[in-house]
Amino acid sequence: MSSQSLHQHPAWFGSVMGTAALSVALYQSGLALVALEWVTPHTTPAAALTWASVAFLVLASVLAAILTPRYLTRSKDREALAHEMSHPAHGAMLATFPAGFLVLAVAWGRVGPEFISTDPALAVSAVLIVVGALGAVALSVVWAAAQGRGVATLADVHGGWLIPPVMSLLVPLALAPQITAYPGQAEWLLAVSLAFYGIGFFLFIAIFTLLIARLALRPPLAHALSPSLWVPLAPAGIVGLALLKTVSAGVDVGVWGSTLVSFAIVVTAMGLGLGLWWMLFAIGDLLRVRLGGGLPFHPGWWSFVFPIAAMQLSMTALGVALDSAVVMISGLGLGLALLAVWFIVGVRTLGAVIHHRAMRT
Repeated sequence: MSSQSLHQHPAWFGSVMGTAALSVALYQSGLALVALEWVTPHTTPAAALTWASVAFLVLASVLAAILTPRYLTRSKDREALAHEMSHPAHGAMLATFPAGFLVLAVAWGRVGPEFISTDPALAVSAVLIVVGALGAVALSVVWAAAQGRGVATLADVHGGWLIPPVMSLLVPLALAPQITAYPGQAEWLLAVSLAFYGIGFFLFIAIFTLLIARLALRPPLAHALSPSLWVPLAPAGIVGLALLKTVSAGVDVGVWGSTLVSFAIVVTAMGLGLGLWWMLFAIGDLLRVRLGGGLPFHPGWWSFVFPIAAMQLSMTALGVALDSAVVMISGLGLGLALLAVWFIVGVRTLGAVIHHRAMRT
């Protein structure tokens, strides 16, 4: 990539999504170890995972602060922004911006209380939820309108098209700690959570069907778009996880009975099944790309990270809900894979940034 195209790539906020999700994954892995009775909450392994999760939360927040101006300055040239929004490959990746705020909100709600006290952490999370949710609705509507003008063809569809509509599933996941912490506001928060869940769930089905049609009826994706085939793992994991966390929060505050938890567990397991099947499919496509000349680095590589994190979070949450050692251990294994992928992408990102800065000077 040229220095200019690397700088302007719309998927940079995927680094915030992946790093914040890794923070939550490490934190939940510690809880899984405690649930397995392999460690106690105050032993060194559990404490190390907690502090590692806090470190990645801080890193994700710093990345968000650095990258936010890069996205906001796009609004200065509305014509160029409209063109980028309607671009079949790049437009959907702009959704990583509000999605990154929502994943960061989840991380501050779950991991933040380990860093600062609970109320300030939830306050930070609440601000991020509002910004991310409003941005998610606005961008998804504008993106859908831009794609609906008849410019794109079926061959232009790729996995990244799932990001604009499906990022709404992150809102209920971020609101769950708020519901538990403020039971007096639980009823309307639950209503908002389920409304956003409906947006993400039904549009996931629609866009996912479109993606399958594109893969079946058109030539294989270009090598540069291969990472986008990992994006479906994210909604496959979140569709159950968000419902499980929302229902559990409603049970905790006494809004409804615990029988709904069983239904949420069923949905979570079904989503994981879809995600694991799709993971094998995506690995096969990645092997095709590797044999066909490889995949040069670009910021879209962060599409590998957050989807794996979503699957890991869903699997460990399911294991804890079922009290199943097998499922929890599988989730911990997926967590190790997530950590390895984050470091690979992170190192390649740092190397690309240093290389292109050197070229510009």
